[in-house]
Amino acid sequence: MRVVAVMSDLMLYSRIESAAGEAGAHVQRVDSPAELPIHDRDLPELVLVDWTSRDPSWTEPLQALRAVGSRVIVFGPHTDLEAHAAAKEAGLGPMWARSKLASGLSNLLG
Repeated sequence: MRVVAVMSDLMLYSRIESAAGEAGAHVQRVDSPAELPIHDRDLPELVLVDWTSRDPSWTEPLQALRAVGSRVIVFGPHTDLEAHAAAKEAGLGPMWARSKLASGLSNLLG
């Protein structure tokens, strides 16, 4: 499985990287959706996006990946109601709580 993580949180990324290694998945970290491999022949099966760092320009590339079959999961603090609403409005919701993502890594990557 090919996984791309759009995030700056290196602590959480290290957990994702460790879980990916245990599952035999390849994970790559990028700083923004502009760096996503949208035109690669080998598209990511899973894209994890830290939605707390979002920018309006993120919606289109994430929707494009979803349209070609990549699973896109946006996540952030469960208390950030504005982020939850923005994810839903962008057609990328529901937004996952960071804790749900962290606890479900083995299921996502396995």
